[in-house]
Amino acid sequence: MENKILHTIKYMRHRPKMFFWNDDTFNSYIIYFQGFFYSFDCSTNIDLEREISGWYQKRVKFKAPNMSWFSQFEHVNKNLTEIEKIEKLLDTLEIFFKEYFSNKSYP
Repeated sequence: MENKILHTIKYMRHRPKMFFWNDDTFNSYIIYFQGFFYSFDCSTNIDLEREISGWYQKRVKFKAPNMSWFSQFEHVNKNLTEIEKIEKLLDTLEIFFKEYFSNKSYP
């Protein structure tokens, strides 16, 4: 599973139009991953947003337990440009998934 997610992130970096035809804005990436997290929760019963939220808050020393992870990310990175936010989002997700799946066992 980890490889599929990491490959998706890789393709998003190099071929964003495969995912976002006309609108490859930061908001489009947020919407895509909100759907991905929801779908993952529905199929595995694992709340990835909750998992990444706790992980992220420790990394950036930002506490907002009732704020969605996507809002936390936007708040912490509010001074970045649109392109920088997208790169930082993909970097953060890549690191999270590598660490998450190295500590979990999935088929």
